[in-house]
Amino acid sequence: MTESLASALPDFDTFGVSGVSGVAEPHRAHALSQSVLADSGPGAMPVIAPPGENHITLQRGILRNGTWHRDAEVRELTGRDEEAIAAAGDGGLKAFETLVTRGVVRVGPEPMTRLLAGELLIGDRELLVLAVRRATFGDAVEFRNLPCPNCGEEIDLVFPLDHIPVVELEDPEQLEFKVPLRKGATAVVRLPDGDDQAHVLNLRDRNAIKADTEMLSRCILRITQADGSPRAGGVDPGDLPMADRHTILRFLNATQPGPRYQDCAFTHDTCGGEVPLPLTVATLFRGL
Repeated sequence: MTESLASALPDFDTFGVSGVSGVAEPHRAHALSQSVLADSGPGAMPVIAPPGENHITLQRGILRNGTWHRDAEVRELTGRDEEAIAAAGDGGLKAFETLVTRGVVRVGPEPMTRLLAGELLIGDRELLVLAVRRATFGDAVEFRNLPCPNCGEEIDLVFPLDHIPVVELEDPEQLEFKVPLRKGATAVVRLPDGDDQAHVLNLRDRNAIKADTEMLSRCILRITQADGSPRAGGVDPGDLPMADRHTILRFLNATQPGPRYQDCAFTHDTCGGEVPLPLTVATLFRGL
């Protein structure tokens, strides 16, 4: 089902896809995108300086001693890192987490560890991976012979990473969210983090519906009826009405911050049609 939270998780199973390479001159693509926005006249759009090299601001980050830390530092991947990621598995969750733990230097004051990676929101983890990609291969991804579905022409494209849509949290410090359900009921939920993601992806005999049930069981904090009383039967997601399950899953998907690779597209100059761009973690890292 389109509401399935499992389907919204990063496409780990497609590691190994070929046909995408890094840009040999990463700053060239950035300069090209800036030239589109720039204007030489007196009303020129001001250029906002990007964060320091290899630094990124997360959407939520981590809470330590009453203080939120959202600043993070990444580094360029090396051949040793590439070997470690390849040895971690067949491109699944272990490979993704190895990429995070080796490519991210720190979050706030803490060095990156697997324990810390599990604490981060899924969207923050994806933002970190995107930053590692930028540090390793540059500010754009290059496509060769990409077919236009509208006119059939093959396209060579340099796509700036800044054009990837990113969802932001309205209030980064908000930990609980209310989701209106049918018949006046309300679910109070939290957003999934790396530990939730690992739990779901490591399930035995996992299918999309079972994955949704497990994720809901971890992220629903409580459910109240229209009169404010607790829902009879508690919060067992298996007993929730199907419509309410889908409502909560849609909310979790839409509210989770981070890059939206599935929403990437560009306009083909030749025919003027919009072309969906098949970006995944695998394509960003050249089939790693």
